[in-house]
Amino acid sequence: MLKIHFTDADLAKVTIAEDADPMWELLMSSYRIRRPEGEPFFGRWRKGSRTAVPESGRLLMSAVPPYGYCPDFLTPAGHATIGDGVSSVLATPAKALAGDVAELAAQGTRVTPWLRRLAGGETRELHRLGTALHDYYRQCLAPDWATVRHAVARDRRRLQANLDRGGPQLLLSTLHPDVTWTPPVLRVRFPIEQELHLDGRGLRLVPTFFAHGMPTTYKDPALPPVLVYSIGHQRFDSDAEPGPSLVALLGQTRARVLVTVATTRCNTSELAALTGVSLATASQQASVLRASGLITTARSGKSQIHEVTPLGLGVIRAG
Repeated sequence: MLKIHFTDADLAKVTIAEDADPMWELLMSSYRIRRPEGEPFFGRWRKGSRTAVPESGRLLMSAVPPYGYCPDFLTPAGHATIGDGVSSVLATPAKALAGDVAELAAQGTRVTPWLRRLAGGETRELHRLGTALHDYYRQCLAPDWATVRHAVARDRRRLQANLDRGGPQLLLSTLHPDVTWTPPVLRVRFPIEQELHLDGRGLRLVPTFFAHGMPTTYKDPALPPVLVYSIGHQRFDSDAEPGPSLVALLGQTRARVLVTVATTRCNTSELAALTGVSLATASQQASVLRASGLITTARSGKSQIHEVTPLGLGVIRAG
């Protein structure tokens, strides 16, 4: 159990990450490649990415065991681009590098010669790490980054709506199935016993596409407090083209619109962007699919949100 202790000052400083965090997404996706959880959501991506991991990316995996502790320095706080995130990793003080690698060893991870040199602050090894991070992002995350950002933005809107409606108390109460708010403590299902006293620093919430299962945070309580958690998924099939039978039934554009709505809840503007059609075309195709009972449309704030129906999913599977 992770227990996060709030003061009144901390409640006033709860913030939501403004965009998908490339470093946390990179870390979490490295778990998804090697662990079986979330197959309905990540299976297609996992299958393609296992063969796409560059050789330098495999070096990265030696610093990230598939289960258990991961070095805090790999996920520096609050960077919107992979370039900024990697630069921050490369600027990690030697003492922090050594401490995180020592923690890896204490948790039973085999410390390779490369990790020992990295812990010693060798510049060449730091640059090898930077190359590994960039290569992995380019091969495994960049092709789907628009989908990742879109899904994270959708969850961020949910959080912001709850914050606007009921303040931080409602936000924390509705954050995630593995999180329970019993003021002044946020209790999080966690593999170990850990306490985090915010002491006026606030808490940054990081909705994360590639996270799955329990939320997580830093091992070091002195780092800027964060809670990283998984967003709600339907499926990760955004790269899938509709099958030939579905295209024959609905036509190419309408079939793609249906598959996109099945992938992610979205408004009409987002649907147009995701499918590469005009706003008018997206609206017209959504109207036809709705009239056929394949999708539903409901108001959420100022937007009309489209969702696939069970009938729509059945049509996709049959096609």
